[in-house]
Amino acid sequence: MNKKIFDTIVIGSGAGGLSSAAYLAREGLNVLLCEKMNEIGGYLNNFTRKGKSGDKYTFDTGLHYVNGCMEGGDFLAILEEAVGPQSKNLNWNLVDPVKINRYMYNDFEYTIPMGFDNFKNSLLYKFPDAKETINKTFHMVNDIDQTFHKVMQITENIETKSLFGKIAAISRLLPIFPKLLRYTSKTSKEILRDVNDYRILKIFESFSGECGVDLEQGTSIVLLLAKHYSNGAFYPHGGTKALINLFRDTILRNGGTVMKKAGVTSIGKEGDFFKVVTQNREFFAKTIISNTDAKVLYSDLLPQEMVPENVQKKIQNTVPSVSNFYTFVGTDLDLSKYMTSGNVTIIDQNFFDANNQSLEGHFLTSPTLKDPNGGHSTKGKYSLEIISDTCSFEEWKQWENSKPYQRPIEYMKKKEEIGMKIIKLIERKFIPNLTSHLDFVEFATPLTNFHYISAPNGSMYGPAQIPSQTFRNFYPIETKIPGLYHCGSSTTFGGVAPCLSSGLNAAKKLLGHHKK
Repeated sequence: MNKKIFDTIVIGSGAGGLSSAAYLAREGLNVLLCEKMNEIGGYLNNFTRKGKSGDKYTFDTGLHYVNGCMEGGDFLAILEEAVGPQSKNLNWNLVDPVKINRYMYNDFEYTIPMGFDNFKNSLLYKFPDAKETINKTFHMVNDIDQTFHKVMQITENIETKSLFGKIAAISRLLPIFPKLLRYTSKTSKEILRDVNDYRILKIFESFSGECGVDLEQGTSIVLLLAKHYSNGAFYPHGGTKALINLFRDTILRNGGTVMKKAGVTSIGKEGDFFKVVTQNREFFAKTIISNTDAKVLYSDLLPQEMVPENVQKKIQNTVPSVSNFYTFVGTDLDLSKYMTSGNVTIIDQNFFDANNQSLEGHFLTSPTLKDPNGGHSTKGKYSLEIISDTCSFEEWKQWENSKPYQRPIEYMKKKEEIGMKIIKLIERKFIPNLTSHLDFVEFATPLTNFHYISAPNGSMYGPAQIPSQTFRNFYPIETKIPGLYHCGSSTTFGGVAPCLSSGLNAAKKLLGHHKK
């Protein structure tokens, strides 16, 4: 086998892997980024397909909007820290500020506008009889947000503070500790126990689809999605490909190496170096950042004698988040007649798949409408993505050992049956004549996620975002194995911004290791 030594190796090219590799390359480290698939990006990746007409459609699988992209915004700050001033070369489209998200229920519908106060006022206008409940709920959300921000300010860089500084920080935490404990240990449903208006509960429950967990199980972070739209929602011009290219170019420009089709099969130690084995090569490095799910890192890649016993036990008890069923459509229907650049979620509690499993929420987004000149489809054609939530991995488990693109006919039939049922639901409730205008259609199941991302059970958001697995119970970025760091959705909340931040945090901690 060929051998090569790097300063650090980053395993996995999802959001956290990209940000950590770019940051470290800019800091002068000799970085190798390993990706098992033939394209980098993880859930950020996009793909292009040709329709029956010969026209092409491009779909973004994992990024449908982000916030914090206005001047001085948090997301732009994360990008700039990772890639430097080149971050300003990426342009952002503002998603419809009046209809960022439209929720359609069986008995009513509601549209979320840009701005926390606008959101609250629009609810008060639409549901004047629920004024007391709305005011109480928004006060609660604001209190959760302020509590978390105070904690973040107090604990920022706490590990670098002197003993006196740490004691001072702890003393400042004490007054807010009861609130912090309540908000981190209870589910969203428990926090909202006094909200008795079913419409308000339904609206807040709809946010849980973006975390892959319902209110009865989800942590309080679900409720903070009410503030997610305070400064608007944005979509990158050119889609996620433009975002991925920004990171890739930064890594390469600064002397880093990006290796595709380089799935890592094991991590070990050889003297003072980590040994990373891919399908046909060995690489060595002083430090490692793993941008994989915790189960993959601790159960599949590392020898068990290197994994502390308490971590092995934690892995056994970790519950993965839900997966989704995807429907990708290319159509010549003018989608602008039915939706804007905002997203639409159709909640139908009477919808069941082929196995009588509930698939209530169907999230619709069109890259073409979000980014009309971004190359997502030819003129007069539209790309449309439908993401149906809480699709059970168990329904597909019997085929998990079959080869992608060579799955049994039973699998293909079931996938087609569920997918067409979803399209007909959308046709009936929202986009008339859709089935007659399908230039392209493709479906994806939890097994698709498992194949491309190595996500346990095809999970979308890493470990389920429930109280026992979040906040103080996240997997640590700095592992118990010296020189091994971890980033991604096992170490933080799911989503592009948190995962990018986790990559930066891992990179900064790793730099400290190199300077010792």
